[in-house]
Amino acid sequence: MENNIQSTESVPTQSVWGCLISLIDKPKDTFGNLTARPRLKWVLPLALAIVIAVFNAWVTAPHSSELAQKAAVQQLTASGMSPAEIEQATTQAARFQTPTFLGIVSAVTGSLFIVLAWLAAAALLYFLSLVAGAEFTYGAAFTVMAWSTIPTTLRSLVQGILIAVTGRFPVYTGLAALQVSGDVLVDSRNPMIALLSFADIFWLWHIFLLVIGMAVAAKFSRLKAFWIVLVYAALAVGLGIGSSFLSRLGG
Repeated sequence: MENNIQSTESVPTQSVWGCLISLIDKPKDTFGNLTARPRLKWVLPLALAIVIAVFNAWVTAPHSSELAQKAAVQQLTASGMSPAEIEQATTQAARFQTPTFLGIVSAVTGSLFIVLAWLAAAALLYFLSLVAGAEFTYGAAFTVMAWSTIPTTLRSLVQGILIAVTGRFPVYTGLAALQVSGDVLVDSRNPMIALLSFADIFWLWHIFLLVIGMAVAAKFSRLKAFWIVLVYAALAVGLGIGSSFLSRLGG
């Protein structure tokens, strides 16, 4: 215990804003600082992720509204309804497809998804690390998870700015553009697009930081941390592809 206290006290303090900069060129030292005193260190990356999610929700709301109306007409037409019935149904559903309504819903659900996804991912990494023999806290695992997502948060910001400036929607990530057909509704149900979107420099940067962070927090070798993070990455990719399959079946 005395050695742990001394090692913690020997770590120089650094502001969370300074950690944003040093995460680029000194990720190991940065995670050492963050996990030495993990209390509330997750607040800044979580706040940034939620603010950017809300920004993206409002930027994409007009486009989402248009796509929702298009999808509704396609589904009603495929069901065999008459033009008059389709018009009546779309009129009734219009209040739930306005940009304002969809923007609010997207902002709330997007923020909740970030929190729940980070909690679940940190729990997975924490459990796997304990099985592998680590002795550290869930708070440290959550802090590592939160800070390792800075690259994907940056990606979301870039996407939101591109949509706001160019009006292009959606903005595909990684190699997903190789499979784009031009029909957004069809592309949203294409599992290959979901898979190729993970071949992305921001996602790979996230995985790289996560490996370093887990190695520091759990006091593992980087190879051991890599195998633990690999389980998380495989589940993330599997869930992404699975959601596309479900959309395909539902469509």
